[in-house]
Amino acid sequence: MKIIFRADDLGFSEGVNCGIYRAVKDGPITCTGLMPNMPQAAAGYEMVRDTGVEVGQHTNICVGRPLSDPARIPSLVGSDGNFCTSREIRARKQDTIVLEEVELEIQAQLDRFRAITGKDPAYFEGHAVMSPNFFQGLKNVAARNGLLYCDPVDPQWSKEHGIQCASFYHLDEKGLYDPCKYIFGGEAKLTDKECSVLVFHPGYLDQYLLDHSSYTLIRPMETAFLCSDALRDWMRQNQVEPMTFTGRVREFLGKDGQ
Repeated sequence: MKIIFRADDLGFSEGVNCGIYRAVKDGPITCTGLMPNMPQAAAGYEMVRDTGVEVGQHTNICVGRPLSDPARIPSLVGSDGNFCTSREIRARKQDTIVLEEVELEIQAQLDRFRAITGKDPAYFEGHAVMSPNFFQGLKNVAARNGLLYCDPVDPQWSKEHGIQCASFYHLDEKGLYDPCKYIFGGEAKLTDKECSVLVFHPGYLDQYLLDHSSYTLIRPMETAFLCSDALRDWMRQNQVEPMTFTGRVREFLGKDGQ
């Protein structure tokens, strides 16, 4: 069983950085997505840079301030110059994000990623916004820069790259789920896939996170689960092979003779 263990939101806050670092160091996380516009982005990268984890760009257009001039991206920001929140964006009846504007911000975040890390992101995707124009902007910027765009939820992308998204969990009224039931009990539906991607949000709580994210209690819970003996035992018993995005794509394309 091949699994890509992905941790999103590196750079979101100091607490999130600490949780991701622990899940990389003491858990199975193979990939983490950096949010380049966030104030804790550089600090988060410094924490994981020597761990061997694969670092991608988790492009963010709904938390904090943009890296572009807000006057040039009015469809992405509010009157205060900060990004519109994901809740505000989800409430819209149509996609009002302007493609040219979002591409400007995506490229700015790529430039910041390169400045922080000194290299290209290993993979390229987006944070918490279900916008067709956002997705198209990510694809366009990735193509122009020769980057691996990732969208395991898209059946066509999955077919072309040999990576499938695990089934989604369902949060309860506290914003939690049972990770043991989800993974060990088969709800994630991993056994019928050659290579799955499991997305986690490890982290510890701090005030910035509490003020800016709906994902709160779930983060320390997932951190503890990722570092647990129970998960290590399950991976050993099921002969789980942890994979990275780039490693899996090279393997799959080579296997297909492309």
